[in-house]
Amino acid sequence: MNIRLLLLLLLFPGLRMGAQTAERLDAIVRAQADSGFAGVVLVARDTLVVLEKAYSPRRGKPISLSTQFNIGSMTKGFTAAAILRLRSQHRLSFSDPVSRFFPYGPEPKRGITVFHLLTHTSGLRGHSAGTGIMRRDGAANAILSLPLEYPPGTHYMYSDDDYQLLAAITEIASGLSWEDFIKQEFLVPTRMVSTGFQGGDWGHKGANGMRSTARDIYRWVSAIRDARGIGRAESIELESPLVHVRSEPPFEIHYGYGSRVYVRDGRVAEWTYTGSGDAGNTGIARVLSDGTVVIVLSNSGHHRQTTWASYVAQRLVTRR
Repeated sequence: MNIRLLLLLLLFPGLRMGAQTAERLDAIVRAQADSGFAGVVLVARDTLVVLEKAYSPRRGKPISLSTQFNIGSMTKGFTAAAILRLRSQHRLSFSDPVSRFFPYGPEPKRGITVFHLLTHTSGLRGHSAGTGIMRRDGAANAILSLPLEYPPGTHYMYSDDDYQLLAAITEIASGLSWEDFIKQEFLVPTRMVSTGFQGGDWGHKGANGMRSTARDIYRWVSAIRDARGIGRAESIELESPLVHVRSEPPFEIHYGYGSRVYVRDGRVAEWTYTGSGDAGNTGIARVLSDGTVVIVLSNSGHHRQTTWASYVAQRLVTRR
């Protein structure tokens, strides 16, 4: 047994990963790679990275630890953090109606609040209405012109449009572009040097439109978990549930700040960011209450009616 493995077993005799060695974790991922998975996997316990490895496809462009992936809806977590930061700077409140930022918005959408957008309870019918629109006002107008499926605040309905509006609100409240605010407030302080933006239209702002590496995503979730570069109060909120979505016994699943929050016996058992982007890019970052972090970024699309990233993450640490 090598020194690294001995250290792992001595430090973490109860390591809850279904297997207790880096070699075993690697074997789990390799089995998936043989079936078509390609991507980067990072598994950590507390501050110790147990596995960080790239798995290239049999054919096609090789993948390395520095490969950037389109993280899709994982972007929502950054936008939600931006809204929290603006609230702490007293530039907005969760109860602010969208009419404060978009006075031209039609009734009855004017009463939709920032909180409704954060929790996907705005009631707006549609998904990514800002796609292809370059001007912020044009995108906001297109989104707010959508009919209401439900009265605001009455039902949960996942929609990129909510977070595109939040990106626009970020710009109006901060005086900076959404990209610059995210970079200034989060990417630079957490040293996420390999994370950037793509696109340019409003289909790539707020709800998605970011690319990153597994190591940078680990820096992000660690900053939230350990309140490094992020205030303690913000950190606690970013790990917390906001609105109940559904029951999957033994878990109650809530939507959080751009995340899914799994609650068991009244306690948060896990919070998770997921995303699905173009060119088969998918990603997941799972943060468990025992300190385990599982991050999988992939460009191999879907497998068994789920994303390859989520499938591999569940094989590494089964949710129980």
